[in-house]
Amino acid sequence: MRNSVLLILLVLGAAMTGCGKREAAIAVRASESTAVTARVLTVAPESFLATVRVTGTLVSRSRVEVKAEVIGRITRFDKEEGAHVEAGEAVAWVDDENYQLSVKQAETAVKVAEAALERALLVESHSGSELERAGNLLKSGGITDKDLKAAQLAERDSAAQVTIAKAQIDQAHATLDLARKHVRDTVIRSPIAGEIQHKAINPGAYVEAPTALMTIVDNSRLELECSVASADLAALRAGQRVPFTVNSYPGKTFEGRIVEINPAVDQETRSAKVRVQVDNSGRKLKAGMFAQGEILTQMDTSAIVVPGNAVYRDDRSVKSAYVFVVLDGKAARRDVVVGRERDSKLEIVNGLRPGDRLIGEQTIEIAEGVRIQPRS
Repeated sequence: MRNSVLLILLVLGAAMTGCGKREAAIAVRASESTAVTARVLTVAPESFLATVRVTGTLVSRSRVEVKAEVIGRITRFDKEEGAHVEAGEAVAWVDDENYQLSVKQAETAVKVAEAALERALLVESHSGSELERAGNLLKSGGITDKDLKAAQLAERDSAAQVTIAKAQIDQAHATLDLARKHVRDTVIRSPIAGEIQHKAINPGAYVEAPTALMTIVDNSRLELECSVASADLAALRAGQRVPFTVNSYPGKTFEGRIVEINPAVDQETRSAKVRVQVDNSGRKLKAGMFAQGEILTQMDTSAIVVPGNAVYRDDRSVKSAYVFVVLDGKAARRDVVVGRERDSKLEIVNGLRPGDRLIGEQTIEIAEGVRIQPRS
């Protein structure tokens, strides 16, 4: 009987031992089956170009509104909007008939004034001779002192008339010059080289100073005006390159350089205006176009740069974040500090070192201690 009980106990123990081994094996296989396959990158220094993204509008530094300086009817205005004009080129004409008549009138007034001066000079010469004769007669007793004073007065009066006649000639010449200027002003010329952006009148219209006739813009002297947040101003310098694009030319990149950073920050937007001189030698760009670009601020040849989707952060404006690295085959959380950002890549200024094995993607299966199977 005792031997039978002992046999039963041995059988039961062996059975329990077998179950334990099977459960342990199942647990091991379960642990191995929870390994997550993920892309694993080896962190290494690389070049990183820091930028400040900007948007703005292209404006012309040479934009002129041309206005009439005389009164009259437009007799000719052949140019249309978009047409190119050279500096000094005649683009519109005002009826000059009345102004030509004013010129003739002024020329006649000059001749009258010149004749008056000639007469005054003759009188002055005669008065001088009479005064000399009166002086000689006074010595011989031929005239009285009163007659001498009268001769002296006549000589001074004739000299004054000469002065008046000369002033009248100057006045007549000034009137003539003004009349001629009015005639010249009837031909309206472009003050700059450029394109007609807006044409305000057509032939037959009546104009007077200062009626606006047209607006001319020089697209060869374009600038990109954009606003930059005050937090990014410290990295900006005059001369920095600014590549940008416009919607009119998809896939084409244009170039500019910073020429001025406004010394004051707007109190409402907390940003400062930045002027970028644009190379428009090909004349493809036009004033008023919307542009998107980036200011190239710094090149770091030994930066730690990781894909943006490898970094966990709640807010893009917050520099603190975390990543997962692989240690002993398992995921380990690592706090990092984010620096600059460019093209979906982030600069890590603290928390990662060259040689670290970084999990280069985010997935809900990755957590602290999870086994990682690197994807080939």
